[in-house]
Amino acid sequence: MENQTKNTPISEFLAIMTGSREVGLAIARDDKELEDFSRFMDGEGFSQAEGVFDLLKSPKTYLRIGEDMDKNVYDFVVQYSTGSVQIFNVNELKNILFSPDYKNSAIVLLVDQDNLHKIQAKGFDLLSASGPAYKS
Repeated sequence: MENQTKNTPISEFLAIMTGSREVGLAIARDDKELEDFSRFMDGEGFSQAEGVFDLLKSPKTYLRIGEDMDKNVYDFVVQYSTGSVQIFNVNELKNILFSPDYKNSAIVLLVDQDNLHKIQAKGFDLLSASGPAYKS
């Protein structure tokens, strides 16, 4: 993965995501490939979000998720395509409203196959809720 060029499937996936009205999902085989995806996205100008409230701070962002994914992340994914995202901030005890800038943004969730299965088993159907998905 480290030797990838602009014409690889992951780079084509990221190009599709720019301007998308849906959150993308990149599914890695394992932890090593997840690290490779993360490094590649950093090199493509994506910023890593630390949580759901960081997803719209940069035009191109990604969030690495695991089996302990916060329900707010799922809520964000489900609402993103509607043009208005409302997430409850437990620290401030209030709803935060986001309006995506679809023209300039790209948001991708990164997850490995094992954690995706665990997330899906908890009732968070990311495969249906997200838009384009990439799996190597």
